[in-house]
Amino acid sequence: MVQVTGDDPTWDRYDPASARTGRAPMPRSAAQPPEQALQGNLFGAPEPAADPPPPPRTRSDQVATARADLTDASLSADARQRPRQRRQRDAETTPASDPSFDHSNEAGDDDRDDGSDTPVWAHHSQVDPLQLTPMLRHYVELKAAHPERVLLYRLGDFFECFFEDAIELSRVLELTLTGKEGGKAIGRVPMAGIPHHAAERYCADLIRRGYSVALCDQLETTPAKGALLKRDITRVLTPGTVLEEGMLHARRNNWLAAVVVEAAQGTRPFRWGLAHADVSTGDVQVIEQTGSAGLHQQLSQLEAAELVWAAPPEESAVPAWCPHGLRLTPMATTPFSRPEAEASLRQHYGLANLDGLGLADRPLALRAIGGLLRYLRDTQPLNDGLCVPLEVPQIVHSGDALILDAQTRRNLELTSTQRDGLLQGSLLWAIDRTLTAMGGRCLRRWLEAPLMDRRQIEQRQALVSTLVEQRSLRQGLRRLLRSMADLERLAGRAGAGHAGARDLVAIADGLERLPQLAGRLNGGLGSHDQNTSATDRYPDWLRDLCAPDPTLAELAQAVRHALIDTPPLSLSEGGLIHDGVDPLLDGLRNQLDDQDAWLAEQERLERQTSGNANLRLQYHRTFGYFLAVSKAKAASVPDHWIRRQTLANEERFITPELKQREGTIFQLRARACQREYELFCQLREQVGAMAAPIRQAARAVAALDAECGLAEVAATSAWCAPTISDGRELQITAGRHPVVEQLLVERSFTANDVHLGQGIDLVVLTGPNASGKSCYLRQIGLIQLLAQIGSWVPAEATTVGITDRIFTRVGAVDDLAAGQSTFMVEMAETANILHHATDRSLVLLDEIGRGTATFDGLSIAWAVSEHLAGDLQARTVFATHYHELNNLAAERPNVANFQVLVEETGDDLVFLHRVQAGGASRSYGIEAARLAGVPAPVVQRARQVLDQLAA
Repeated sequence: MVQVTGDDPTWDRYDPASARTGRAPMPRSAAQPPEQALQGNLFGAPEPAADPPPPPRTRSDQVATARADLTDASLSADARQRPRQRRQRDAETTPASDPSFDHSNEAGDDDRDDGSDTPVWAHHSQVDPLQLTPMLRHYVELKAAHPERVLLYRLGDFFECFFEDAIELSRVLELTLTGKEGGKAIGRVPMAGIPHHAAERYCADLIRRGYSVALCDQLETTPAKGALLKRDITRVLTPGTVLEEGMLHARRNNWLAAVVVEAAQGTRPFRWGLAHADVSTGDVQVIEQTGSAGLHQQLSQLEAAELVWAAPPEESAVPAWCPHGLRLTPMATTPFSRPEAEASLRQHYGLANLDGLGLADRPLALRAIGGLLRYLRDTQPLNDGLCVPLEVPQIVHSGDALILDAQTRRNLELTSTQRDGLLQGSLLWAIDRTLTAMGGRCLRRWLEAPLMDRRQIEQRQALVSTLVEQRSLRQGLRRLLRSMADLERLAGRAGAGHAGARDLVAIADGLERLPQLAGRLNGGLGSHDQNTSATDRYPDWLRDLCAPDPTLAELAQAVRHALIDTPPLSLSEGGLIHDGVDPLLDGLRNQLDDQDAWLAEQERLERQTSGNANLRLQYHRTFGYFLAVSKAKAASVPDHWIRRQTLANEERFITPELKQREGTIFQLRARACQREYELFCQLREQVGAMAAPIRQAARAVAALDAECGLAEVAATSAWCAPTISDGRELQITAGRHPVVEQLLVERSFTANDVHLGQGIDLVVLTGPNASGKSCYLRQIGLIQLLAQIGSWVPAEATTVGITDRIFTRVGAVDDLAAGQSTFMVEMAETANILHHATDRSLVLLDEIGRGTATFDGLSIAWAVSEHLAGDLQARTVFATHYHELNNLAAERPNVANFQVLVEETGDDLVFLHRVQAGGASRSYGIEAARLAGVPAPVVQRARQVLDQLAA
């Protein structure tokens, strides 16, 4: 802020009215003729003459000035002598009868005649666009084209929104709701805004809340004469299409899904095709099946950020096959038609025909991926020359992976806890030792889709075993992986034209590490497998790491040659490109160096001319170049200096020659920055064109990181390598729960054995409440799952037969939204198991029939057990308090009884958590209630009632 002393003759008198309008008077240079004044030199017009002398002061003014007694009494007396009138609202400019005037923007709350608490003009459809200002008219036109999205409109340094978007954003983001003049007939309309430099942070918050955002940015810096600044939608951000790092979860995929359904007609079943893509990593998968229940289950497992579908015009409600809470985005049916879908596929992948995609016999999946690509194109309105790089669609066949339904994922707590939905306490949290974001995503995908092919399982396990045994190799690889960037997503941003200079440097750094990884792998694996080819024993993707693509090293060298090591965040202010890269840029920089030399010489000459050795020639982003001198030296400056600004401790001056040279410097600097940006864009396009091979290498690096992480947890937690079998056996010696074992601090975990599939198909497990039956069930399922992702397992020895599905029915929950009680949910889950389980399935049941009458529940549990052991012969562990089920072992040879041991010492009950053969006769429910803190009188009365019932 400029500070002016009252006795400085070089400044005009301060006028409050001028200050409010932004036209504060400029300082005059000392003792300068009119032709040397600032305005005269810079703008061609002479400075106005000196202000006329002030009018003579009146007697009252003199008395008021001379009065020294300014006590409260004297001031009150002065107010009575000269009363001040309250300012009235101008009736002509703000008529009370005008319904468009928003009083809430002026003072207090808005008193609406209709009793509504919303501001006036709460929706853009309420106004006549012809009565709006040109800028707001353009906003309403864009909003009408994107009614379902929040429209952020760039105005100067802010992104503003109006009408219903302003009201919504002020509520969601806790912004101040203000107003803007919308036109003489409209009055003020609601407005809220965010700073443009913080737009990513606010947009990330909106995306997490499920909103879609349309960004309308400025397309030019200077408008045409008499026209508005040109603006248009430059980006549409939706939960499934974001690429920005700050809007994505680093260690999980962000799926955008599209679905096409055909309702059942006559004997033809319900059919559906599903396509899902992670726009940030390029992964694309398609699947086509029948049955609405299967679609519901698939969408529940996918947990897509956004689901696009061809909504029939007559259907407005959420379809039954859509899981609760999934963000559903309806689209027109045209993009999902067969011709439009085929055109979208040909355009995106640059194909003459679609025969190579293998989708000819999957018409619904083809239409789904076509609609998805059209949706992606619509969200990049100004990037006609660029498209988000996506891999060729991968067809998912039934039987490719172990099936885990939503209930099993929730009960086994694979990626989040059942109670709080947190990562900590889940299986992923317990085993994730990955060092890169792409490695974390890879490990999550492995957990969500375990393998069914024995060869692939053993190949993964072999690499884990090698890394466990060779500690130096494992640690060397992890040191290289530790600082590697997310090449998958960086390549995607480069291909879409959104990468910054630091993103390209991170890509180059990652690509430069590929030969180092190859050297360590070839040395370590070659010495370990002298008689076996690594390509046969280990996964196929290891070949890409052992022999990296040389073109990637050339690309990294090109990036290093062009970009400096630590480029700035901004792409438009220069400082990105090395010297010697481009002759034109070097020429501009040479000219700028010459100008810098002139400035240094000019500073020396002005010091000599003024005799001021402390003079400094400086630069300010707003005021440009200037000569700064202290207050004491300001009175003796040369005559050709022009005062530019006065501060508290110094005066700033300019000279005509300095101002003229400033324009030349600005022009050279702008050309140099523009040239740097052009060179950077060319380099970014070069990197984007290599997105596919970069991602191929990145996926191999991610898989290696996941393998190293599994080897690290196996080596440090005393796990063993399971033996994979084609049979049905599940033999676990001293198995442990991988999560609970890590959470125990004061005592060690009690290991237990499991023997299923060889003579025994059903284990009836009995024992007290809170004795560890549920933990025992879950650890069996987790060991089976870990074995099928190729990992070692927490046990002393294990033989695992490959299973096709894992079913769990654990705990008691209800589904009030669907109108189902706890018992109905339990029966629905049980029915799903009985309909889909096979002799290759693993079934883990914790209580069936407890939500109804005793004999009804016992009857259901007995019948379910007989069906599982007899008709299905599924490998099953059934934990129950129905001790009568122990009698099944005497009737069926493939049923065995096991119990969880406890130790009674007087009135105390000690849980041993040890499972051994035999059936329990008591559940010790009253003792468990006492340990849980139930009041003693209640416990005593319960014992009395139990004795009466037993008698």
